Amino acid sequence: MTIPTSCTYTSELYERPALASSAALAWPGVRVEHYCLDAMTLPAHAHAQHLLLVHQGVRPVVASRRTGRRVDTDRFACGDVGLYPGGEYGAFGWDGPVDLIHVHLDAQVLEDRARRDLDLTQFALRERFRCDDGLLAQLSQQLLAASGRPHTLGRLYAESLATALSYYLIEHHATWARRPAGGRPPAALPAAVLVRLDAYLEAHAEAPVTLEALAGLANLSVFHFARRFKQSTGNSPYQYVLGWKIRRAQALLRAGALPVAAVGDALGFASPAHFAAAFKRAVGVSPRAFQQS
Repeated sequence: MTIPTSCTYTSELYERPALASSAALAWPGVRVEHYCLDAMTLPAHAHAQHLLLVHQGVRPVVASRRTGRRVDTDRFACGDVGLYPGGEYGAFGWDGPVDLIHVHLDAQVLEDRARRDLDLTQFALRERFRCDDGLLAQLSQQLLAASGRPHTLGRLYAESLATALSYYLIEHHATWARRPAGGRPPAALPAAVLVRLDAYLEAHAEAPVTLEALAGLANLSVFHFARRFKQSTGNSPYQYVLGWKIRRAQALLRAGALPVAAVGDALGFASPAHFAAAFKRAVGVSPRAFQQS
């Protein structure tokens, strides 16, 4: 009997390093990696973290996996995904070069979100050897892009993507049972909490903002905070924080005491280019043109 190799991440079995990885960014509950690999077969193994694979190579490949005496095969085209919950797997491989995005999801974090935030009594992520789910592929690609370059609001953007991915997987790619509920919509956040959030943003204008910090100000989990925040303001936390920073930038530019680059820096934008792009998308003109007018 073959004893499966044990690993935390399936990619630990590869001989090549990742072309890009979010490991150094320490995003909570998620790690994204990018690999370009030749045709190969991985040995039987057990991985601890859930794995979402996105095939983005131009040429299709045929993947195969052995489970006992059975061999499953399927053709993966660009954009197809595979979902493999933590556990034991037989030998797995593909017959040609592949361009892969790996999204590793912390199994315990996902379990906690399902049971605590959604009040589920039972939860199990489904295995998908191959499926066509455009939103899973899109969220994975956005996470990979966020790992490779600073974003306008940095970690808050990545956390928002990871949270959306987690709850989409729970809703559409898992089996679960929920405790009976009254069916009432989420309550709006008290006005005092929104005032507290604005005061926090004012006091930490130049610092990175995280979903966890914002949810802590409301004494809520990230999921319940995001739902109730949307109910209260009509915007996601990311949209709200970005809007707040743009309005604050307009006030600083009108005052004229700071040059354009210093305004972006004072509000915690990743770079002058990110500040200029975000400002122009929101206002319609560049920060410099706004200040001059």
